[in-house]
Amino acid sequence: MEEHELTSIVTSRTIDLAVYAWLDAKFHKSGSEKTRKAYTDTINQFRSLLSSQGLDLDSDPAAVSLVAQAYASFSARNRQVSPATRNQRLAVISSFYAYARKQGPQSPLYLEYNPIDSLERAKVQEYAGARALPDDVIAEALASINQQELAGQRDYALLSVLLQTGRRAREVASLLWEDVSLHKGRATLTFTHCKGNEVMIDELPTGVTEALLRWLRAYYGPNLDQLPPASPLWVSLARDSSHGKQLGYLSINLICKKHLGISKVHVTRHTFAHTMEQIGAPVSEIQARLGHKSLATTGRYLASLKRAENRHGDQLAARYGIE
Repeated sequence: MEEHELTSIVTSRTIDLAVYAWLDAKFHKSGSEKTRKAYTDTINQFRSLLSSQGLDLDSDPAAVSLVAQAYASFSARNRQVSPATRNQRLAVISSFYAYARKQGPQSPLYLEYNPIDSLERAKVQEYAGARALPDDVIAEALASINQQELAGQRDYALLSVLLQTGRRAREVASLLWEDVSLHKGRATLTFTHCKGNEVMIDELPTGVTEALLRWLRAYYGPNLDQLPPASPLWVSLARDSSHGKQLGYLSINLICKKHLGISKVHVTRHTFAHTMEQIGAPVSEIQARLGHKSLATTGRYLASLKRAENRHGDQLAARYGIE
């Protein structure tokens, strides 16, 4: 910790110390900078709204609850937010009060009850936006990529890894050469930055391995055994200051948009799960590959992906005489 950071903490008010301690505890539990930023932004925005009403986190719980309801439900432009966003905001604020109460009655911030507990959560349809791409669309898209070009080799290998592993875009984007091990013509990828601070491992089939190595040799040269361990697997080929730097999440989005016609990389994860089920993989195996903690979560995930399917659809149309 830097000295100036420690000084600012020591001279802060009790409420600021409590917020700092809570954020620190959250970070050490998740290990995710993204989570810490989301929690920090949410609590700061909420405190700003409280301050505009002459309140703070340690004010009268009934008043805090009313402000929390307004903050959770509306954007800064006074537009209603999505149910998922409302629930997320309430969950973050509630987490702070749960932490404060856990410190016991001796804590200066101790409250008899959590002021957020009285607020109802919005009903959210789980995985409402889940979508899987058909096999023929995937096959056609991959086949149309020009692998005679360097960008085409990169894009083909990147999409192949996304579709083969079902990993999240940020997890794939963070891969380095040290995360790759080779054995008997197959590459094994170790994803060290998965959700929940988990480490996931995927062995790639021969075809996907060859696509990956073809791209890496084309960009870095044929002697990959001399490649520095911290070399990123995916780099920008843009003719600007980003050239040669690790490919970012937004750039991967653009690659998916260009070749698959989708603006969200997460569709590749949906496609992986749906296709795995179609080829006969048990739900427990799909759960393990996706990294879901609960089998029920995977079940809901797959059910959502199949919600448009009706195996009796053709027979129904025939009964109606629809051709």
